[in-house]
Order: sequence, then C-alpha cells, then structure tokens
Amino acid sequence: MKLLTKLSVLITLLTFISTSQAQKPQRIIALAPHIVEMLYAIGAGDKIIGAIEYSDYPEAAKKIERVGNYHGIQIERVLELKPDLVIVWESGNKQEDIRKLQQLGIKTLTSKPRRFEDISKEILAFGKHIGHEKQAIAVTKQLQKDYLAIKNQYKSKKAVKVFYQMWHDPLRTVGPASWIENLIRSCNGKNIFNDATSDYPIVSIESVIVKNPEVIVVPHHSGNIGAKKAIWKNWQEIPAVKNNHLFTLNGDLLHRFTPRAIEGLTLLCQSIDSAR
Repeated sequence: MKLLTKLSVLITLLTFISTSQAQKPQRIIALAPHIVEMLYAIGAGDKIIGAIEYSDYPEAAKKIERVGNYHGIQIERVLELKPDLVIVWESGNKQEDIRKLQQLGIKTLTSKPRRFEDISKEILAFGKHIGHEKQAIAVTKQLQKDYLAIKNQYKSKKAVKVFYQMWHDPLRTVGPASWIENLIRSCNGKNIFNDATSDYPIVSIESVIVKNPEVIVVPHHSGNIGAKKAIWKNWQEIPAVKNNHLFTLNGDLLHRFTPRAIEGLTLLCQSIDSAR
C-alpha cells in the first residue's frame, strides 16, 4: 500500500513537472537581433521560429525565418507561424505593430535595455519566463563579474574626452541618455556631447573641433571604413587626430545589448585608455 502511495505521488509530481514545462513558451519569435542573441546565450535558440533582418549571431541564427525588419513586421506571417510568445523591442519595433500583435491576442514580452546592467536583467527575465533560468543565472553571473572588473579597472583613471561618430553623413553622435553614453562612462570617458538634448544628435565638424576630443571612435558595420574616417584628415588641430587616437571598432559588439557587449566595452575602454 505504501509503495502504491509513493508511486502515485511520484506520478503526480512528474505530471506536474511535465505540464509546467509544457506551459513554458516553445515557439518564440524574437523581433530584434539582440533578443535572438540573448536567447541563444541561455540555450533557447532552438525555440526561435521567427526573427527580423540582421539577426545573424550566432551562425545558426542566419537560418531562422525572417518575419520583417526595422521598417515593419509581417503580421500575417507571424500569425501563420503560431508563436506562443513574441519578444518585442520597445524602441526598435514600430509601436503600431506591437499594438497589433497584442490586439490579436498574441502573448508578448518587451525588451527595453538602456544601460549595460539591463542586459543581465533582461536575460534573467527571459530565462525565468521560458524555463531556462539556470542557464540565465550562469550567463549573467559571469557577465556581471566581467563588467565590474572593467569598471574598477578604469574608475580611478583620468577622464578622457571622447567623440563617438555614430554616422558620418550627416555627422551624428550620441547624447546623454544613450546606450553608448553609458558604455563611455563605464570606461571613465567623457562624451563631449553629453549636453545634447537628444539621444542621437546631428552635429557639425566645427562643434567637434571646439569640444577638442582626445579620442574619436567610429563604429563599423559595413561599407567603406576609409570614407567614415577620412572626414578628419584635414583637422590635425584636434588632439584625437593629431595623436592618431581615431579608432574603428566593431559596431555589432558595441550596439547590441547582449553578452558580447562585454567584448565591445573592452575594446572601447582600451581605445580610450590609449589617450591617457
């Protein structure tokens, strides 16, 4: 009798675990490259059934079906794929598309990172939501350790004036509430346009000259790197140009809110540190 009772309890427990696991999302659409990377980082890449353009890391992500881009989402295709969860990017997806998905009864989760610390928060939230909490804890523990080590390495060093060239035509940079501003501060750098009134202001070469940056950082994704840097060759009075402290860094490592951002931050801090 006792054996039958124990077996009954065990069967009930296994059924509960199986049911609980089944209730976790198994068919996920990720509407930003950084969301795709986060899910792969915690071992949930095989649950992604749809993504948007530029979701290209890791290599396996290139095979995921595309359901749109930054200009819009193919709502009809999303419905055809029958996802049980769509993870949206608050500032990267059209609000109209997000509302439409929600109105159609599709369960959504929102990604809205602003600072480096938010990467860990979001990975933990995703891990808990989809049943990969253990993996998420391991990833974020290492990420937080590495991030703290970098901040401690540079926090007592001399501040360095930095110009971050987000784009060259027109010349665009980053403001005080931007993601990149947070990265620059983590290296104990000083964004020369931290007094801007927008996150990604258009500026003039003259205004950059007046602010006298010691380092110029040019993120690179594709296209002609030389053209992006060439605009400074005639401005030797700028310390960053005069001392050859003009760096081209991998834009994917700097601009995506993923564990790989620690690599981008390391390169950024090293570039800033070279001017000390």
